[in-house]
Amino acid sequence: MKLATVQKVILNDKDPNKINSIIASTQSGGVGSNIECYPLSLNLRQIPIIGEQIYVVGGSDSASSATAKKIKNYYISPVSLQFNINHNSLPTLNYLKPGGSGAAAITQASAGIPAVSSTDSKPELGNGFVEVPSISQLQGYIGDVIFEGRFGQSIRFGYTPKNVKKSDPYIDGATIEPSWSSTKPESPITIFRNGAGVSRGYNKFVVEDINKDDTSIWMCSQQQVGLKLSQQITLGVQPVSIYNKPQLILSSDRLVLNSRNDHIILSGGKGVHISTPNWKSNVDELVNTIELLTTELNKAAALLTGLGVPMDVAGLTQALVKLQLMKQ
Repeated sequence: MKLATVQKVILNDKDPNKINSIIASTQSGGVGSNIECYPLSLNLRQIPIIGEQIYVVGGSDSASSATAKKIKNYYISPVSLQFNINHNSLPTLNYLKPGGSGAAAITQASAGIPAVSSTDSKPELGNGFVEVPSISQLQGYIGDVIFEGRFGQSIRFGYTPKNVKKSDPYIDGATIEPSWSSTKPESPITIFRNGAGVSRGYNKFVVEDINKDDTSIWMCSQQQVGLKLSQQITLGVQPVSIYNKPQLILSSDRLVLNSRNDHIILSGGKGVHISTPNWKSNVDELVNTIELLTTELNKAAALLTGLGVPMDVAGLTQALVKLQLMKQ
């Protein structure tokens, strides 16, 4: 295994033999060489940025046989030199030339000296990549499994740990408490976040905030989540903020449900409730009221022909009251 610095990233499929490949520079004793590398796993790829460091391992080439083994270079995901979730490139490691004087920079970086002085040039990170230095990492809790992208996307497979800020001989306490709660810490929670709504700056922790993050999917088991609804819900429904049974929460500025070939099906064990800026109701109550109004209108039409029965004025009045109560 050897340490190398990314010099070039191949993003096209023009040459089938070079798909997903990168060019990386290795340095030893002031002399370097460029090598071609491929991702160790195609199922979980992390495409590096120019100037990031990777570990390179040797493995079998597709042309290998039982009698003739050919070696190919494979790379492992970038080293977190700067502990930066956005990128870990260093200006002094960008575009190192074979035989150049970049060995000292690589030696320092691999020894854990990632600091960049104000005199360093702006890093060339690769065409199309946008540097966002203000993005913060997610606060992790002992036992969590977390996947994070470079721009505020994340998936957390977690739970609800207690006393996370408390330290003991085996752990230094966390900086931030979870933004959810539960009476059963071991109950699992899975949080998908796209677009961090909170930032504390580089090398600082944040937690998911369902009210501020751009788009969220929270898969809860026994957690309480402090979601602030845009509209009040109808009476008789337990608020999201105190509900502590399994629930799925989707939150964003806009939700679109699109069925291209078949129905959209909404099925509620107790009911389906709808709240808008002007109306709030559950579907059962709304449809029952419409049915009553329609029945009375039919009676009125029959009376005009002399064949009907008297209208239920009280029932009609009750239906109108129900409709008025649905209006905000």
